Amino acid sequence: MTLSQPEQNAAEREAMEWQAQLSSDRLSEAQRLAFENWLTQSAENAAAWRAVNDFWNGLDGVSLDDLGTDTAAPPQKIRPLRPKQHHWRTGLALAASVLLLVGLIDPEFDSYLADYRSATGQQRQVALEDGSTLLLNTASAVSVDYSPERRLVTLHSGEAFFTVAANPGRPFIVQTEAGQVQALGTAFDVKREGETAFVTVFEHAVKVTNRSGAVKGRLVEGERLQFNGDRLEPAGRIDLQRAAAWHRRRMVFQDRPLAEVVAELDRYRPGKLLIISAAIEKLPITGVFGIADTDVALASIEQSLPVSVRKLPGGLVLLSAR
Repeated sequence: MTLSQPEQNAAEREAMEWQAQLSSDRLSEAQRLAFENWLTQSAENAAAWRAVNDFWNGLDGVSLDDLGTDTAAPPQKIRPLRPKQHHWRTGLALAASVLLLVGLIDPEFDSYLADYRSATGQQRQVALEDGSTLLLNTASAVSVDYSPERRLVTLHSGEAFFTVAANPGRPFIVQTEAGQVQALGTAFDVKREGETAFVTVFEHAVKVTNRSGAVKGRLVEGERLQFNGDRLEPAGRIDLQRAAAWHRRRMVFQDRPLAEVVAELDRYRPGKLLIISAAIEKLPITGVFGIADTDVALASIEQSLPVSVRKLPGGLVLLSAR
């Protein structure tokens, strides 16, 4: 029997949630029995559960093409923390102030005039006239300006993955607020965070020039570089399987602090995620989550960690110590 897409998605979400619960130190006997019952209810549940474990166990050895498997893995087990007092009034006041500022001040106004845009939580594939392609990640915007002398793409906001068609006579350049990236090969990723940019090379190499004129002549495959208008940081090696996860609508974390994970989740959902208890910011998370349903990730965090997730009107979500 062929599994329909809704059934497949439901089994996958349930498998993610069970994986998170089973990794928790708070697992009860009743939960364990409920899992065993769920696992034997259908072949779809069993297949989804195998996929979850197979994906995570084989993550380090797969190719970029293999990374598209629809799977997830649980947050790492951690030792519970002593609950802290909840200062809800202070947290709510801070959250309201943040949302007000976000609504009134928009530094990325030029994004609205871009040629191609993606909404929050959306990805968009674009085929360019020269045969190059770009994949826009969540809340991203680019403009394209092709001339006989060069191919210029301006990244106004967000993140994009570029696969460049070879044409030595017309250099392919990605412009950001921090400077520019010139393709010396095929595939690379550029991410903008305010006035800072990050470049990850997946195939061949790129040349990076910041706004002040500092140059990294050759950033090669498997390297990542951070730069702004004044400084080029040293290049570092990066795990390309994990770096490419967003191309396949996945977020991959290995022993990352909760604050970092929440910041990444926040990129893929409307509203705002805020941690209002400093005690939980450094809790380690290991897992694979789908970017299309960040509620599953939040549920996994709440089930596996001493964290309370409170959803408020307007898309505001507060995370505090439990």
